[in-house]
Parts: sequence; C-alpha cells; structure tokens
Amino acid sequence: MTHIYLTRHGESEHNLRTEVFMGRWPQSRLTSKGQSQARRLGERLAKEAKIKRIVCSSLPRTRETANIIAQQLKLSTVEEDPAFWELSKGSWEGTMGKQAIPPDVAQDREQNPFTFRYPEGESYQDVWLRVYPAFDQWVNRFSGEEILFVVHGDVLRALLYHLIRFPQARIDLFETDPCSLNLFRMEKKGAMLVRWNDGSHLTGL
Repeated sequence: MTHIYLTRHGESEHNLRTEVFMGRWPQSRLTSKGQSQARRLGERLAKEAKIKRIVCSSLPRTRETANIIAQQLKLSTVEEDPAFWELSKGSWEGTMGKQAIPPDVAQDREQNPFTFRYPEGESYQDVWLRVYPAFDQWVNRFSGEEILFVVHGDVLRALLYHLIRFPQARIDLFETDPCSLNLFRMEKKGAMLVRWNDGSHLTGL
C-alpha cells in the first residue's frame, strides 16, 4: 500500500517578512530554526516510517529541508522537481504590503481564493493544474512505497484539494506549518487523510 508523506519546508528567511507577500522568493534559505525543524522531522520519520524516496521542489529552502531529512533517514539522494515550486505571487513578491491591497482586489481575493490570480503570477487553480500531474506521476511510478514530498504551503493546499476534493472556496482555510507532518494512505477508493499539520515533534523549538 502506498503511503504519501507531505511536509512544508522549514522556517525560511522570507517567512520572517510577514508584512509583505513573498511567494516563491528563490533567494530564501532556511533559518537556524528551520534547520532544526527539518532535523526533528527527519528523526521522527526515521522512527515511524519506512521512507525510501524523497521528492522535493527544486527551490533552495525545500531542497535544504529535504537533504537534512535525508541525512536522518540515511538516504543518499533526493529527487528534485520544479513542478512543485511555490505559487508565484508575480509582481507582488517582496513588494506588496498585505495592508496595501486595493479594496476591490482584496475583496476578489477573499471571495474567490481558488481562482484569484496574482498580478503576473498564479492562482491556486494554476498551481493545482501544475502540480497534480507531476504528483500523480511520482505516486504511480513508485506505487506501494512510502514517499515523502517536501514542498511549499500553497502547494500543500493544492495537493490536499487534489487528493480529497473540498469546496474550492475553502482552499485557504488549512494550516500548513513549517515541517509539520501530513500523511495520506492510498486506498482503492481514493486517498485517506491520516494526519494533517501534525507538529508534535517540534515542541520546544
């Protein structure tokens, strides 16, 4: 039976800039706390799972998180896939203050979270259409294994939507904390959600 583990990268430099939209921000690296979070998750997975394959977004913060976890799991390689890059917030990345959005745009974003597209960027719908074919390909290729995907917060939400389908208007209502543990078990009738945003291994950080 296939078990799919999903996690968001550890805390990164751009997570500390909460006043503006950051999106992909390729320059961002893990903070020391983010590195510790990844190490804790790796230690937990080494005890609880039998993961033989890690797939990650090829952005630096996810790659670094995946490599730290791989060390704990004694895995020599990590597979990188650019299809799992974070949602692009286009011209807003690093510049648009969250309190500076024009009222009509803010209303559109709130009322239509799945289809709202950032200027010169993407919507959740765009991300879903980008990530699910790659995700399905990896899962089908390694059917029967335990696989870990190290991705980004908005990508996690898009994959959650892909796996269990819920009203699109609820896409932004799911917490995705850094290095939290999410688990799906692939059954004949579909994906069973076993765990979501479990951060019990991060206590004290």
